[in-house]
Amino acid sequence: MDRLNYRIIIEYDGSDYVGWQRQKKHSNTIQEVLENALFTILRTEIKLTGAGRTDAGVHAYNQTANFKTAANIDDTEKFLYSLNSIVPESITIKSIEKVDDAFHSRYSAVEREYIYRITTNNISIGRKYYFKLNYALDFNIIDEFIKIICGYNSFKSFCKNHSDKHGFRCNLKQIKYVYDKKNGKLEFVISSDRFLHSMVRAVIGCLIDLGRGRLEIEETKEKFSKGDKIKATYLPANGLFLNKIYY
Repeated sequence: MDRLNYRIIIEYDGSDYVGWQRQKKHSNTIQEVLENALFTILRTEIKLTGAGRTDAGVHAYNQTANFKTAANIDDTEKFLYSLNSIVPESITIKSIEKVDDAFHSRYSAVEREYIYRITTNNISIGRKYYFKLNYALDFNIIDEFIKIICGYNSFKSFCKNHSDKHGFRCNLKQIKYVYDKKNGKLEFVISSDRFLHSMVRAVIGCLIDLGRGRLEIEETKEKFSKGDKIKATYLPANGLFLNKIYY
């Protein structure tokens, strides 16, 4: 029997998970929880493919995943209700739709967008979704480095891995930010065709380090151009959200 291809959109709070991707040593991954729930309903093993392998503690508003099954899911509303009733409240499946057989959540994606949230104030409500910043920033320096790194470049300087089949090159399409000084909120939005392991947290961490004077701008530019390691702060995962996947 031919298998049908389905795309799902998932929102999750990653605080209590070790990331998206299924792991041998850990069972608390988003992928495994969802695959187990799909097995409960469809009574067959499901291999779920996600658009982005978010790290431990990273959240998502609109993670995209797809799976193939011989089952014909006609009543998608009922299916969503059943699926959401057996997954933890930290995970919500927002939609499901039948897609073309060639659709692949990861390889069909042309752009991924992340949000990183920072607070300069001490807060209690919602504090676990922000990185607390204790330093004033020079945004002119931050803007200067953003202009340097946007575009099709090697991001080896910001990658934990020692090898990459694409030569560490990514098309970083934009980094923008909004600073609400009155309320002490700083939000970065970064989008690219692909991201390397922990790249978002390293890039935003570098911008913060430059803005507060921990890194020197000319030296950092030179290291980036050469692909040398930039000793930037890897910001914690709790402030990072996978926002959108574009196809």
